[in-house]
Amino acid sequence: MRLLTPEHVILDCGANSKRALITEVANILTSIDPDRVMEVVMAREQLGSTGIGHGIAIPHGRMPDLQTPMIAIGRHIEGINFDSIDGEPVHIVVLLLVPDSDDRQHLELLAQLARTLQQSSVREAILHARSTQDIADIFSELVKKE
Repeated sequence: MRLLTPEHVILDCGANSKRALITEVANILTSIDPDRVMEVVMAREQLGSTGIGHGIAIPHGRMPDLQTPMIAIGRHIEGINFDSIDGEPVHIVVLLLVPDSDDRQHLELLAQLARTLQQSSVREAILHARSTQDIADIFSELVKKE
């Protein structure tokens, strides 16, 4: 299963706020209503920031009518204040959407992403990738390893 395609990667986000950054990433998921994505993801953000530290945020949510999990990634070179647990700016945003009916898969994917992105080598590879294909390939390798 390929969770990430090059079409769902933004190499250089231009957003200047947390909400704008999530919106920018949500808008590349053209098969889903971005307003609905924002509603779901921002409701989750109200519970606490999904900025997990080390320059990473994993905004996520459950979407009704979604058949399979979807991931989109935005890379922000300068970094954005995301109210992260370590107070550091976020450079990599991984938007995770899962079907409303599947709690277990949601938690497993979230845990897998968090574990993987805690590795400095993975973060460095994403930050230095030259193309959307390079980032998609990084994620396809990670899914194989799990």
